[in-house]
Amino acid sequence: MPKTSRKTFLTKSLYLVACLSLGEGALSLTEELMAETKPSGPAPEGLKPVSESDPTAKALGFHHDAKQTDFTFYPERKEPTAKNHFCKHCAQYTKLNEEWGKCNIISAGVVSSLGWCSAWSQKT
Repeated sequence: MPKTSRKTFLTKSLYLVACLSLGEGALSLTEELMAETKPSGPAPEGLKPVSESDPTAKALGFHHDAKQTDFTFYPERKEPTAKNHFCKHCAQYTKLNEEWGKCNIISAGVVSSLGWCSAWSQKT
């Protein structure tokens, strides 16, 4: 194994740290952009989808795509009994069309029928 000089070691270490920090920044940006994904269909005319970064939505762990739920904060969402827990099956949801509806709790806009938040309760 060839000897590495201290200067070469420090230079390579500096490059490694720089690359890792840039990679981490790009990864967090990608995650942020993915968090804002919306259903394929357009929202009803004149209405705007709730932003997942809205304070109420964020506090409730809301996502327009229930598959993006943070399972570390909401482990109950992984249970087999929760497989049909979507906004369209929630008591707080009022359907506007097949893909969008209004929520009584997150009132800043419309929510996806395939969304989820921690305030979900079974529609009776």
